Amino acid sequence: MISDRAKTGFNSILSRSLDEALRSEAHPTWKMRTSVKAADVTSPHGIMLTISSYGFRLIVVMHFSASKASVRYVADTLRVGSGELAKSRYDDFVSEISNNFCGVVKRELSAHYPHLGMSTPNRLDKESLRHVNAWHIDHEAHVKAQNDDGAEFYGSLFVSSFADMDFDPKSAAAEEEQVDAGALEMF
Repeated sequence: MISDRAKTGFNSILSRSLDEALRSEAHPTWKMRTSVKAADVTSPHGIMLTISSYGFRLIVVMHFSASKASVRYVADTLRVGSGELAKSRYDDFVSEISNNFCGVVKRELSAHYPHLGMSTPNRLDKESLRHVNAWHIDHEAHVKAQNDDGAEFYGSLFVSSFADMDFDPKSAAAEEEQVDAGALEMF
């Protein structure tokens, strides 16, 4: 069972993680809408990754399309013209954003669950993603990110728990702020 506090935590982690993964110097601001339902996700493609632990499995998906606005976002971020952006370079960049997106989710959850594994990105069409619900899903969340130029990306999180889950996302955020406020890292 997943507590209400953990569900709220997953929802906020999803939104913060997608925002952080998409932000770039060329596009630093994204509007996040967290009240999105699965049926609202209109993008034809998704990059799926998983995060696993002894007590749960997460499926993290970043949904995208190759719309003009999305291609412009990638081209601006890579500092190339939209017309110069090859499809393979667009796809590689979107896969890397997805990898970063899932990595941020993993980093935030590792404050509560120390033994986490993460998969590599896998590109799927929307029809394939319908089969996610064949697994036992205890909680799902969806978020829409849109920039001022109209580029849209969606993030989805599906949680399948094998044990009780309860965590306070505020405690990890407060701990992270304390570490950032003057900590010295040695490499």
